[in-house]
Amino acid sequence: MAESTPETWWPKLDPEIQHWLQHHVGDALTEEVLDAVVAAGGEPEGEFTPGKQDAPDRYDLTGDDWDWIAVQPHGH
Repeated sequence: MAESTPETWWPKLDPEIQHWLQHHVGDALTEEVLDAVVAAGGEPEGEFTPGKQDAPDRYDLTGDDWDWIAVQPHGH
């Protein structure tokens, strides 16, 4: 299976999701953004912590993914 890279899934994202990612580099992904990235073929890293109110779920992109996103031209 081919490695999931932003080059492959970024073009499949809606402009609103791309905009969010570009303005929240390094932030944990919201549920909406997480769903969109996974649907486009991305593989966010994260951890699901059921039953722990003090340890919320956190899903994030890799440092390399964030670096790639940070240098992309912003939408029109």
